[in-house]
Amino acid sequence: MIKRSIYQFLFLAMAIVLVEQVHAQRNGRSHSGEAKPVKVFILAGQSNMEGKATVALLQHQMMQPETEKLFAHLHRDGELVEREDVHIKFLDRNGKLTAGFGSPNRIGPELQFGFSMGERYDEPVLLIKTAWGGKSLFRDFRPPSAGLPDGEMLQSQLVKEQKRHPETTLDETKDSYGFYYREMLKEIQATLDGIGDFVPRYDAEVGYELAGFVWFQGWNDMMKPDFVAAYTENMAHFIRDVRKDLGHSRLPFVVGVLGVGGVQGERVNEKKSEFKRKQAAVGEMDEFKGNVAIVHTDQYWDVEADAVFTKGWKDNLDEWKQIGSDRPYHYLGSVKCYNRIGGAFAEALLDLIDDKNTTLDSVQEYENFLTKNLVAWCIVPFDAKNRGPAERAEMVRELGFNRVAYDWREKHIPEFEQEIIEYKKNGLEYFAFWNWHESMAPLIRKYQIQPQIWDMFRGKLPEGTDEEKTLFVVQQFLPKAQRAQELGLKFGIYSHGGWAGKPENLVAVCESLRSKHGLSNVGIVYSFHHGHDDIADFSNVFATVQPFLLCLNLNGMADPETVNRRTHANQILTIGKGLHEADMIREVIKAGYDGPIGIIGHRADVDAKESLGANLVGLEALLNDVGDTPDSED
Repeated sequence: MIKRSIYQFLFLAMAIVLVEQVHAQRNGRSHSGEAKPVKVFILAGQSNMEGKATVALLQHQMMQPETEKLFAHLHRDGELVEREDVHIKFLDRNGKLTAGFGSPNRIGPELQFGFSMGERYDEPVLLIKTAWGGKSLFRDFRPPSAGLPDGEMLQSQLVKEQKRHPETTLDETKDSYGFYYREMLKEIQATLDGIGDFVPRYDAEVGYELAGFVWFQGWNDMMKPDFVAAYTENMAHFIRDVRKDLGHSRLPFVVGVLGVGGVQGERVNEKKSEFKRKQAAVGEMDEFKGNVAIVHTDQYWDVEADAVFTKGWKDNLDEWKQIGSDRPYHYLGSVKCYNRIGGAFAEALLDLIDDKNTTLDSVQEYENFLTKNLVAWCIVPFDAKNRGPAERAEMVRELGFNRVAYDWREKHIPEFEQEIIEYKKNGLEYFAFWNWHESMAPLIRKYQIQPQIWDMFRGKLPEGTDEEKTLFVVQQFLPKAQRAQELGLKFGIYSHGGWAGKPENLVAVCESLRSKHGLSNVGIVYSFHHGHDDIADFSNVFATVQPFLLCLNLNGMADPETVNRRTHANQILTIGKGLHEADMIREVIKAGYDGPIGIIGHRADVDAKESLGANLVGLEALLNDVGDTPDSED
């Protein structure tokens, strides 16, 4: 009797502990009681993100033998579940996640998405849904960096609007572009500012984490050829701008590709297929690989509902009410369809978060590797878009850089002053100037900038000893190094291959200029893409140049024997696409280098924004991999 009482007591104690653990998890605390940040996910788009499947249809199907298993987790004995650990804010509505947070009395992707995230995380989850029906990316959600369409299109739009509202002005037409992008940001920010109102027991000391963004939209853009043609580029701008405006440069991002009509059948045509290709293409851009997922929603099309609709839903109304609740462009109002799409969105985001390691946590250790501290380099003559000073400054700022090293050609000389002005406008540091030009001297004084001056050895070296060659190179650099010192500037000898670019010779020239000519402003700029011969012994190479480094420029690094320096084949690679840059960067980190680091464009056939963006993505992924490097090897 006593023994049984002890067992009963132990069982009761274990049950109490279990209940407390579950309670802690549901309220954002680990088993140890440690509070965790609220996981915040943003769901944005147009009517299909709103959701058009009726709650009544769900309530019917969840009790039917053929569909009850699909929806068993959404109810208990016929009563719809309200999740205690997942909350949602959808414009003027908020509360515990349950059916009904689509359009009024309807369901969208948010239901299964939220249930999936609630099951995945111990900490509380908040969904912020910003969706409005009948909106385009080209106009309504147009991101700021896409700019306005050309004047002819704006004027045409104005004429149309004035037929309905004669008082409409051109400025009002312009303001309509991006209106819902701005509204989306306002809604997100207002919700985050008042997050305690939407997540009970929110712990302000622990805060929240922006964990992912889902975009589901497209119908209105599909209607106009101009909108279709611009969709991929506008979507790329949208992703960049959202990340910038939300302060998370690697926010995991899912794009739901329009799937109305399914994979095949009468509702599939070339117009839809072309648009779907345009939507999905953003996922193939180098800068978004591994941090943007594409979900093809056509695979979740409800063919059974489609069959009833096609044979005449009005003539088969009783049958229709058991399987669908809206038009084809709203996925037939199919609960099965919206639930599957929501689950797919959640799965795609979790893959990015878990498998692709897209958070910035491991990068934070290396302050000089953060985008805001990196130097954008080789982006003036190396840019397929041939940007001018204003466009270039805006592009660099949008990517998150604060520093630029300016490389130029003869045609750029008249733009020198405007470049400085634009950098100042955009809060950018004029970090370095390539190859001295005397017209820069008055501009440096006028605008009080202090760029490093970078230059490389040019010409043919004479025959002789290393000492004689060193003296020859020193004499070439001497006038420019002295001019830089007069202006209070550092002078960087740029590693550019050949004898003069070898690390030991760079150091010898640098030491000579310092010791024999009193030029303490002289240092070295070392670039990976001119250092393929140094790969095998990079640890020693870096130790040689590190004391003199003014900047270190990164690049993807292939095997030296595969590089053609004349054609640049395999010489300029995106960071993360080579075989050796990870080990080289690991050596840089182990050496404790905390100086400036440059990210290069250096591809004249590619948009500089794409090449820089791809390098940023590659660098961050690589840093996540090298971050756990041990201090020493066995």
